[in-house]
Amino acid sequence: MELPVIDLEPYLDVVSGKYCGDEVLNPQLKTACSEVSRTLKETGALLVKDPRCSAQDNDRFIDMMEKYFEQPDEFKRLQERPHLHYQVGVTPEGIEVPRSLVDGEMQNKLRSLPKESQPLTPSGPDPKWRYMWRVGPRPSTTRFQELNSEPVIPEGFLEWKETMDSWGSKMISAIEAVAEMAAIGFGLPKDAFTALMKNGPHLLAPTGSNLERHGKEGTVFAGYHYDLNFLTIHGRSRFPGLSIWLRNGKKVEVKVPVGCLLIQTGKQIEWLTAGDCIAGMHEVVVTNRTLESIKVASQENRSLWRVSSTGSAGFPCGSTFFSALVQLIPCRASVAPFSPIPPNDACCTALRVLGQPCLCVLVNGPPISGVDRSMAMQLPEKCNVNFGPCELVKEEVRT
Repeated sequence: MELPVIDLEPYLDVVSGKYCGDEVLNPQLKTACSEVSRTLKETGALLVKDPRCSAQDNDRFIDMMEKYFEQPDEFKRLQERPHLHYQVGVTPEGIEVPRSLVDGEMQNKLRSLPKESQPLTPSGPDPKWRYMWRVGPRPSTTRFQELNSEPVIPEGFLEWKETMDSWGSKMISAIEAVAEMAAIGFGLPKDAFTALMKNGPHLLAPTGSNLERHGKEGTVFAGYHYDLNFLTIHGRSRFPGLSIWLRNGKKVEVKVPVGCLLIQTGKQIEWLTAGDCIAGMHEVVVTNRTLESIKVASQENRSLWRVSSTGSAGFPCGSTFFSALVQLIPCRASVAPFSPIPPNDACCTALRVLGQPCLCVLVNGPPISGVDRSMAMQLPEKCNVNFGPCELVKEEVRT
């Protein structure tokens, strides 16, 4: 199956610099918005062409990241920040563990897929490096220090900040345009999704995989997984190997055309749409096509580091009651009054992503129909999440 390519330029031309309601969108743009929402719902992935994200921009970024990943390991480890949970700076190979390696429920799911659509089973942690670079503004006050720490810049890379900021902001802008078109396609206000993304923990998170060292067919660089954010965006890599799974379970090896970007659904859009969209699965492995590209790159004396050009956009909590409520949707069955239902894996994952401050926002917020606050406060203990207790705000007594 060929993924559709959505040209964002006509939409950007219409809405640039001003709010544009449904009533002024021409029929062709309305159709394009419907195509975006339908594709995200039915397949979980689509290709987009954004005039602000050129092939030259992507090449410039990959050139710099190849140069970085080719540095000695001892140099790269200077940018390692394990005390911040690797949310900024470099993550060395052998640190990230694919969920499919440890999640029994996911393992059962993937075994139920047709043999031709089953992912490769990793033998251990991913043998890839990653670099985390935050994109866009962060909240002025936060208790999520690891998500909002100062960026790490490698010594000797004078172009680093400008290149990372430029490419990262362009990719997030493409996600925002897709989010607006999807909202319109779903019959919602244009900013239904993007309003929730304000000051979110958006990231440019490229990976580097050493094909000279690990370029054996079947090597799993990124095991079968979904992303926890709202939408993930992939630029075109110089080496193939990325495969995604459509909603029907079919495995597709992605071929991103020159000048295009791949957008895939994350877990937050699944929660936000109550399963109308589901989080897209993907993996990166060394395939026959990867081996062919390695051979050509070797003949041309080019870098044998496979660099991904990956970004992600998500929702923050900050102090927004509604956005915190949206993120805790998977727990709704467990927080109903007198509910005997224990929190499931999806709920506990959502709770960890939400964080203690955002849970407290909910506990101290206005009444929520169908939600027992005392049940919500028991979630951390039931999920074995080490949150501190919420400080309850006393309600004013009105006379």
